[in-house]
Amino acid sequence: MKVVEVNDCDWYVGESVAACVAQYIKEVGEEYADHCEDARALSDDELDALTFTVVDENEVPDGSKRTFREQLAIEIAAGGDFPRLFATTEN
Repeated sequence: MKVVEVNDCDWYVGESVAACVAQYIKEVGEEYADHCEDARALSDDELDALTFTVVDENEVPDGSKRTFREQLAIEIAAGGDFPRLFATTEN
């Protein structure tokens, strides 16, 4: 499973960059396809360096933070459908 930086604001988790980009376009619309021209999988170093802020069901930060790698492990353990949104800078 990969964490894919789809654009400057959104990261998805899925099997491949292509699958994550397709899911992004499915969710936001074809007119935003150009927003993911530079989509790429994060490196191991980035997974360890980037910080994930935990939010509650109302999108309010609960004060907890972890690395993207730690959150990826949680997402994989939780299962469910992939690809899906992993993190965003937008609320």
